[in-house]
Amino acid sequence: MKRILFAALLGMFLASSTAAEVEKFMQIGDGNLRPVFRLKFTPPQGWEANAEGTKHFGLPTYVPKGQSFHHALAVVYVRVSYNENKRPIEAFIEVSQERWRNKVKDTQVTKVAGEKRANGLPDFIVYRLHNPSHPAQAYEMLAYGVDKDKDGNDYFVMISMTAMTQKAIDGAEVAFRAALRTH
Repeated sequence: MKRILFAALLGMFLASSTAAEVEKFMQIGDGNLRPVFRLKFTPPQGWEANAEGTKHFGLPTYVPKGQSFHHALAVVYVRVSYNENKRPIEAFIEVSQERWRNKVKDTQVTKVAGEKRANGLPDFIVYRLHNPSHPAQAYEMLAYGVDKDKDGNDYFVMISMTAMTQKAIDGAEVAFRAALRTH
């Protein structure tokens, strides 16, 4: 009886740890319906969703509680992209970084330690960026990962923390990485 109970509890744990994190919506844009994908994201402890930043970026945006979008020391935003062609995450990262390098010629990109995920999906791959000519996003941490929706479709997830100073990034890194682990 104990074995059956243990097996049932283990099965429930494993099923919940790989639960779908991406939600799909339809939205009207340019007069047409278009799909929108959103990660069920739990922000870093002490942070909250920010409507002004979400409107500005067109992406779910989070700031430290009590700070406004325009005065926050650091901002987190989340981008989800459908992986229609089942590309590996490394290919997505390469294209993402190439696009950024074309936009910000002096960017410096450094791969840092990744972050394990509680849901059993592959670890987040994490980079630090320094963008001297782009002061609003002078310093960033980007975490790239994969996820699924409830139908089993594949997605790329990019969770970015951006700030004007390295000190702001350093001060929020522990909370940022803790949030990554929960996904």
